[in-house]
Amino acid sequence: MKKLAISALRHRYEAEKKSAEYIITNYFNNPTAIGEHPDLLAEIDKALENWDSAQGKLEALEAQEDDRYQALFD
Repeated sequence: MKKLAISALRHRYEAEKKSAEYIITNYFNNPTAIGEHPDLLAEIDKALENWDSAQGKLEALEAQEDDRYQALFD
């Protein structure tokens, strides 16, 4: 059960990072996307915050992959 939970969380955070990367790349490479969001810098900043949050969660998850929290998954 623990491995399944960790795997599901890892996939979630990796997907959140990919989504943020897509948004950032789209804003930089697709000029028509800019017209939909007048405050482009704020939108890119928000995507960067989402990426950073997901990266931090991945790092925290990796740090907790030992048996200290086994009871949570039993």
